[in-house]
Amino acid sequence: MRISVVIGAVTALSAMSGLAYGQTSSQPGVVTSGAAGVTVNGKPAARSGDTTSNGGALVEGVPNVLINGKPAVVMGDRTHCGGKTTSGSHGVFINGKPMVREGDQTSSCPQ
Repeated sequence: MRISVVIGAVTALSAMSGLAYGQTSSQPGVVTSGAAGVTVNGKPAARSGDTTSNGGALVEGVPNVLINGKPAVVMGDRTHCGGKTTSGSHGVFINGKPMVREGDQTSSCPQ
C-alpha cells in the first residue's frame, strides 16, 4: 500500500511539473492580442497579425471584413505554424463562423 501511494505521488508531481513549462509550438495555445477599442462579447477582436501564446501570429483572416485595417479572424483560420483557431464568440459570426477574440484557443502546431 505504501509503495503504491509513493508511486502515485511521484506520478502526480511529474505530471504537474510539465504544466509549469511555457507553451511550445507542440501544445495548444491562446490568442494573446486583439484590436484595441474593438470588442466582441467584451474581449478584443482578433485580427490577422495578432499574436498567440505559441510564439507566432494569426496568419489568416476574412479579407473583406477589416478591423483597424486588418482582416478579422474566425474559428478555423490558420496560425503561423499551421495550427488553427479552435474557439470563438458564441454570438458574433462572419460568413457563418464564430469570430475569434483575445483569449480564444488555438490548436497545437502539426508535427
